[in-house]
Order: sequence, then C-alpha cells, then structure tokens
Amino acid sequence: MRHALLCLLLGALSFCSSLVRAEPTSLTSLPGEWLQVDSNAGHCADCRIVIEESGSDFTVKANNGWSAVVRQSFEGKPYVAGKGSWRPNIRGFYGGKQFYLNLGMKDDHLLMLMTVPRPDGRTNNIKSIFKRHEVSDGKQT
Repeated sequence: MRHALLCLLLGALSFCSSLVRAEPTSLTSLPGEWLQVDSNAGHCADCRIVIEESGSDFTVKANNGWSAVVRQSFEGKPYVAGKGSWRPNIRGFYGGKQFYLNLGMKDDHLLMLMTVPRPDGRTNNIKSIFKRHEVSDGKQT
C-alpha cells in the first residue's frame, strides 16, 4: 500500500514539475494584439489589447481607455501581474481609477483578471478572455 501511494505521489510530482518547466515559455507568446472574446463586464466585439515586451516588463494598452505595466512576479509561474489605470476622461465608474492586472495563458487564449479597488474597501473584478488577432495574410496587426 505504501509503495503504491509513493508511486502515485512521485507520478503527480513529476507531472507537476513538467508543467512548471513548460509554463515560462508560454509567456513568450504574450506580445501582440489580442481580441476580447468573453468578459463578465459585457460583450465588446471591438475591444482589443496590445502587449509589448520591454525588458522584464510587458506594457499593456487597451483601445477602450486603460493601460498597465505587468511583469512575471514568481519565477516559473505562467502569469504576469502589475498595475494600471483607466484614463481620467473615461465616462462611468472606471474613469481615472487605478487597478491591479493579472494576465496568463491557457492554451491559445489570454486570460485577464482586472481588480479595481472601490472606496468602500471592496473590489470590482473584471474577468476577460482574449484570442490572438490575426489578419488574412497570416501577419499579426
């Protein structure tokens, strides 16, 4: 019984360690233009973000009024985290607000979690999924 449990545990550790080794390479696919395909903040067919790599940081700019700088916070983890802000001239609740941003890859999709602190101490969480934007000639725009 102990032998079977030990084998199972070693197998699980081996599987997890192979995932950890594979995760950092997924961040190399972050730069580029991404189209939003789903969000808990509502449908937006033309919402896009552009991610550019700058040393150990990534600059994220959205066409709907926000930007952020993120970086890999924990070595070997498949996500980046950082801070950003909405432009002050954006109408509604988010105008001028600062937020925390987490981005990670899952298969061919980019997952986003934006956490916007509220004055009452609670937070608004915006969760979105993006797919890479490709143009017809195969080049990214």
